[in-house]
Amino acid sequence: MAAREKQFHTQCQEEVYRQVKTYLDELVDEHFDDASHCDFYLKYGSTVLEISINPWEEDDAVIEVLAFCVKGCQPTLELLQELLELNTEILLGAFSMVGDEIFFSHSFLGRRLRPEQLIASLDMVASTSDEYDEQIVSKYGGETALERLRGQRQPLMSGSPHN
Repeated sequence: MAAREKQFHTQCQEEVYRQVKTYLDELVDEHFDDASHCDFYLKYGSTVLEISINPWEEDDAVIEVLAFCVKGCQPTLELLQELLELNTEILLGAFSMVGDEIFFSHSFLGRRLRPEQLIASLDMVASTSDEYDEQIVSKYGGETALERLRGQRQPLMSGSPHN
């Protein structure tokens, strides 16, 4: 089966995508390039990360680094309140919830991307997700992204905000 052509919406989105790909090729051991979207996936420490490149007006692109934290967690008022409180304490990035899945992400403009900026975002998202995923599971249920991968019972990214 032939790889599908990527659909870029702006020239800048394509340029930022190619720059991110170059940095990932140089800086990380292994990553998966999604053939149908402008996304990359990689295991970073104990966390699975998605890197998305989306157009921002005509002359820039937004890079979003997203960690899949917890799957199978019920969105109780207490949980949602705790995630919002954590969002006020964390300097870069924020938690979100789609269905029964919790994510942590950080977004920034990419036109003037430097490798240390990408690495800092990868580190921040991965370490924050890793710090809180087991706490969330022990308090509210569900399973971490790493447990999910080990179990291989269902696709990890079924509720990704980008699907």
